[in-house]
Amino acid sequence: MEVLDRLGITWQLLLSQIVNFGLLMLLLRMLLYRPVLNMLEQRKERIAQSLRDAERAAQAAAEAEKEKAAILEEARREAQEIRAQAAREAEKIAQEIRARAEQEATEIRVKAQQEAEAQMEAVLMEAKKRIADLAIAAAEQILGRELANREEHERFVDEFLAQQLGGTP
Repeated sequence: MEVLDRLGITWQLLLSQIVNFGLLMLLLRMLLYRPVLNMLEQRKERIAQSLRDAERAAQAAAEAEKEKAAILEEARREAQEIRAQAAREAEKIAQEIRARAEQEATEIRVKAQQEAEAQMEAVLMEAKKRIADLAIAAAEQILGRELANREEHERFVDEFLAQQLGGTP
């Protein structure tokens, strides 16, 4: 204790200082240290929660980006499919129009040919009749009289002309 006396420290004062320091530490621990630690722990928990939320948000954004890319790709694919379908339908319509036009042209040609044949037949019939009439008139003039059976003479002339033209009466 002599050392303490030389330094001017009394043991009662030292003991009261130690007790005061201990009480101060106990009070500070109870009133300040634990609430500060609790506050720091809560803050740490909030920061960790915020980091987890940010990570979930980043994952959700990445998933949304992937979904957006998938939707865009699907839309591109559907648009391309629609364009291809439209091209196929346009080609099909064009082929139908060409086929219809060819069919109509064929029908027009056939009809025109039939009309031409009918006109040709009518002209030939008219020509036969005129030739028969001329032949009978010529025969009457040559003989100087009218033939008694005009219908039979017409039939005879028709048969003659048919043989000459290679047709049937």
